[in-house]
Amino acid sequence: MYYNQPNPVYVFVPCYIPYQIPPVPKFDSTKEEQHSDSEKEQTKTIEEEVHTNASGIVRGKGQLWTDEEVNNLVQYYKKYHGNWKFVIKHLKGRNISQCSQKYRKLMDQEKRTKKKWTVDEDKILLESYAEFGRQWIKISQKLPGRTSKQVRDRYVNQINPAINHDHWTDEEDEIILEEFKKGGARWAIISKKLNNRSENQVKNRFYYTILKKYKGEQHPYLKVQE
Repeated sequence: MYYNQPNPVYVFVPCYIPYQIPPVPKFDSTKEEQHSDSEKEQTKTIEEEVHTNASGIVRGKGQLWTDEEVNNLVQYYKKYHGNWKFVIKHLKGRNISQCSQKYRKLMDQEKRTKKKWTVDEDKILLESYAEFGRQWIKISQKLPGRTSKQVRDRYVNQINPAINHDHWTDEEDEIILEEFKKGGARWAIISKKLNNRSENQVKNRFYYTILKKYKGEQHPYLKVQE
């Protein structure tokens, strides 16, 4: 006997399957701070290396030269005859490259601004000297377009009322020659041994007069050493 089973009925019962959300990784602020501090230190070190010159002193990039530095640069360049190793010892925070470039710019500027002094400029210079003395930087501020070196040279060699403009004597020529034999072209030192002669007067006297006196003679200083 065949038994016909009824069609099965499927009933869907909802079933809840728990889902576990993966844990969110904890944010370690300490490590980030340490990393950040490390980056800052590296950046700071790089900046210090960039802005630290040969003298070991940190300076801002492109820091302007002060009037005092410029005055010292010119003064010690002459004193050491352009030996930068000695010059930079008197210019803290500057290296040889900075000093040599600045000096070349000063010389170029002096050539461009080398114009004749006017009567009014000389008057201002004399009045300023009476007020400030040998403070050439302050005096140059009264004369736009003139450097402290130009001001100093103008007064010392040209318009100083104490300059002796009398005729040169044989005795003076002998002193210049002997001192030149001892120490070379130290005109400032030689001028102090004479009667109120300026450095420029002594230099011109030597090259344009004294050497002509001994032209053709085998003077001990002028003789070529073999």
